[in-house]
Amino acid sequence: MTYEEMPYAGIATFFKAPLVTSPTSANADVAVMGIPWDEGTTNRSGARMGPRALREASTMWAFQNGLEPLYDGEARVRLLGGVRWADCGDVALGPMWPAERYHAAVVERLLPQIEAGLFPVTLGGDHSITYPVLKTVSESRESEPFQLVQFDTHMDYWHEEGGQRYSHASPIIRSQEAGWLAGLTQYGIRSLHTRGDNIALAQSRGAHIFWCEQAKDTLVDELVEHLEPGVDAYITFDIDALDPSIAPGTGTPEPGGFSYYEAKAILLAVCARCNVIGMDLVEVAPQYDGPGQLTALHGARLILDTVGAVFRRRDELAK
Repeated sequence: MTYEEMPYAGIATFFKAPLVTSPTSANADVAVMGIPWDEGTTNRSGARMGPRALREASTMWAFQNGLEPLYDGEARVRLLGGVRWADCGDVALGPMWPAERYHAAVVERLLPQIEAGLFPVTLGGDHSITYPVLKTVSESRESEPFQLVQFDTHMDYWHEEGGQRYSHASPIIRSQEAGWLAGLTQYGIRSLHTRGDNIALAQSRGAHIFWCEQAKDTLVDELVEHLEPGVDAYITFDIDALDPSIAPGTGTPEPGGFSYYEAKAILLAVCARCNVIGMDLVEVAPQYDGPGQLTALHGARLILDTVGAVFRRRDELAK
């Protein structure tokens, strides 16, 4: 990344990173890829436009001169110094593809990036994209389980939704049943629930559920103390975990939710305690966004905060 043009000029890749279809560890540390898919939605569609919105919003912070670090004075940390980004573009998907074909297309694009040693950042798309992403992560690890840390309003633990096993209401239950997860932590759960949400089933399988109001009233260190220090963890962040007053652009908004600072604090705590191996951010639907791209701005900033914390931990461990 060079400081040769203003953030609003040129092609709006994520964080103005070079557009590299097949990056390697020789030219990148982070691989950003979009999955513009929203045919798993059960309410308002539109998240297929999420990757484009997140990319455009992220350019606001693309004033980094070369690989110099950025300073977050509120968190009192420097972040992203020396971190090389590559934007890999989007997975090519056609309308009304069957789940198997759609999943296979994701695995085909994402697996080489992970096997090259890059940190994967996936832009949704609705939350159904997390299932093939986690499938890819599992394949790259030869089926060694990992912790899943989920930020969400909804548990996404439905057996089926409208007869479909792979909607955005089911990626978590499908991934746990596939044997990929060593543990499940859910932050920010709220809304009204039916028996189909399978709360008791998730708890019987060991899920740590932190209801949103409970999480807001709990010290951050206590929210992560159940996570084994240094454990491999993947983060999936549904933007509807945020309060719709700051992130209205999503398909299934719910009253309440985290503020930016609350979500950021938990994300940074997870990254400081765990070895985070990848992340996705899903359900940004810019058609419903407020003025100023609020939802996409919050999503893009939380990605930068999280990736910064991941590489800060790596640098500290390397010292």
